[in-house]
Amino acid sequence: MGRRIHDGIDIGHVHLRVSDLERSIAFYSGVLGFEVQQRWGDSAAFLSAGGYHHHIGLNTWESLGGPPPAQGTTGLYHVAIRYPDRASLGDALRRLMDASLPLDGASDHGVSEALYLRDPDGNGLELYRDRSKEAWPRAEDGSLLMTSAPLDVGALLRDASAPSASPPGGDLTTGPVDISDATRERLRELRTGLLALHKVLLEDARVAYELDRGRVGNNASFLQLVINDAWFAWLHSLTGVIVRIDESIGKDAATTESDATAVFDQVEQLLTASEAGGEFQKRYYEALQRQPAVVLAHADVRRILRARRDSSQA
Repeated sequence: MGRRIHDGIDIGHVHLRVSDLERSIAFYSGVLGFEVQQRWGDSAAFLSAGGYHHHIGLNTWESLGGPPPAQGTTGLYHVAIRYPDRASLGDALRRLMDASLPLDGASDHGVSEALYLRDPDGNGLELYRDRSKEAWPRAEDGSLLMTSAPLDVGALLRDASAPSASPPGGDLTTGPVDISDATRERLRELRTGLLALHKVLLEDARVAYELDRGRVGNNASFLQLVINDAWFAWLHSLTGVIVRIDESIGKDAATTESDATAVFDQVEQLLTASEAGGEFQKRYYEALQRQPAVVLAHADVRRILRARRDSSQA
């Protein structure tokens, strides 16, 4: 082994060939939040966090209008963007969800927690945060034991939105707080949006079912299929959330603000589309790719969730 290099050496930036500069700036700056530090006309841009000259370079010098890299060839596997803590990684996840951008996966590697996705040109991206070195899993001989377990994205979202502790002399209220009229109305709006989403997902699933197994005779027969056939079982998770909202906003329901927050968090987690997620997330991802009506209904639910977050942080 050669002479050890300096501990302070690291990867300073990545420079990507892209096909559409404005589209890539809209993603890296508009969605992920990196700041544009400089542009070279309409052919290159340099973006960073914290005022650095650039962490990400984008150019179309040799790739204007070009296709994504072909599968099965060598080259970049992914770019990894490191976040300083769990809360900021959770904020990145919210940004992706607000923009209706699906994940390829979400993993707990023991040493880190990571989200995986593609940029507009098909380049692989990893957004991650490191655990402290003391928490890294190790074998008896001290070597690393990195893993690849599913990441609890719902918990990550909750950490991103967790309120800070009250300052001395601040609000010392303890115990449950009854749901407000505004929150109850927001839940009603969410229910309406989820019903619309459920309707288009159900219709999409019906079309796929009939293509595979033949036409369904009538609505009564279809209802029995939805209830009992495994083809439609993945949609039961969404139905369950809608039922939970119905129970929460009932006239005599003893619902608290914490109960309402849990419902919103459940919807956030459920509607995280991913090819590598659970059964619902996978099927939901596929529906988003093929059905524009699902995309529109998804965007409406995201608008409701975003308005809830904005009001709670105001």
